[in-house]
Amino acid sequence: MTTKLTMFTPEIEISNCAKICYATTAEKDITTQLVHSNSHLAALRFAYATVYIEGISVACQNQIVRSKHLDFMVQSKRYVNPDKGEFEFIMPENLEGEYPDVMQDHFDRTLALYNQLVANGVKKEDARAVLPANTSTKMYITGNLQAWHSFFTLRLTNHAQLEVRAVANSIYDLLAEVFPQVFTAEMKLTLQKGH
Repeated sequence: MTTKLTMFTPEIEISNCAKICYATTAEKDITTQLVHSNSHLAALRFAYATVYIEGISVACQNQIVRSKHLDFMVQSKRYVNPDKGEFEFIMPENLEGEYPDVMQDHFDRTLALYNQLVANGVKKEDARAVLPANTSTKMYITGNLQAWHSFFTLRLTNHAQLEVRAVANSIYDLLAEVFPQVFTAEMKLTLQKGH
């Protein structure tokens, strides 16, 4: 899995926009106070971030797109070409013993069936019905920081499925680099515990 931050609002804009609530023109940055002391998360709606993800499963993508107030641009399985390496199959991390081999055999047979269907004139949009939920995909996600906070609340917790939790951790770390006053290490630990 690869995640990359592609666009973001400068963090200082959170403070600049929020100062109108408090009728202040003070030079100091009030982002930390707003988010962590006052829990004034509405101020986070005025900063955005866009992230690119690749190498995740369609099953993981389906969990991500349930997030409210985020927007998505997702790779279409209608237009991909498996012969050009545009998708693979994501092996679940918790498989042990013979099951990785069994799963890989299933993936190989599924791809062969997909290719046979397409070779026999079945449209890709119909042939994709045989593809498993762990077919790889890629996507862009964009949203304001309050929407990202909501996403992390659901997907960083230890109760979240392993793959989507790994995605959430990776995105959190990317956003923490450019929004250090918002996405702190302490907040991450709290969200991981589910509080």
